[in-house]
Amino acid sequence: IPGLKICTAASPDAAYGLTKSMIRDDGPGMMFLPVKMMKEIKGSVDKDVCMPLNKCVNLHEASAESISKGKAVTVLTYLHGVKESQVALKELNGLGYDIDLIELRSLKPLDIGTIQESLKKTHKVIILDESTASGGVGATISAAISEKLYYDLDAPVQRLCMDDAPVPYAASMEKVVVKRAEDLVKAVQVLADDKF
Repeated sequence: IPGLKICTAASPDAAYGLTKSMIRDDGPGMMFLPVKMMKEIKGSVDKDVCMPLNKCVNLHEASAESISKGKAVTVLTYLHGVKESQVALKELNGLGYDIDLIELRSLKPLDIGTIQESLKKTHKVIILDESTASGGVGATISAAISEKLYYDLDAPVQRLCMDDAPVPYAASMEKVVVKRAEDLVKAVQVLADDKF
């Protein structure tokens, strides 16, 4: 669909700023929001801010020390994955690892420039994805990275996504299917230590 923009927001201020920009944009747009997460976050939003519909946001930059030791990984995520990554970040730092945490606020168009900027430092990437292995968001992003940023990679793109199965309704079963902070911690350790 020409001109289609697909955005995600993991915080109320991003939801507001992106929605305001979509209203003013001439093309069609879609916004995905984690409603449950929005209820947990309290605060105010700046009503005068329009956010770009074509940019990712680097929420946390890996330290220079972790990058020089090869213990840093780029993590691309969106929606619930943002919260899970922030939880994992604390544990990873305690274990001597670090991440460049990039929130994919724009899925279409994909901000390949911001991703490349991070990969030039870390050379390794994990996509923490809420969709399924086949035909999901992570599959498309992984393909774009492999095609356009191949020479910036020192390892294959790692995807943490759901199996090709429905998400169970029971919360206890959902935790087994949907990837969480602990899955990201393990994946960063494996990738950073070249044990993939």
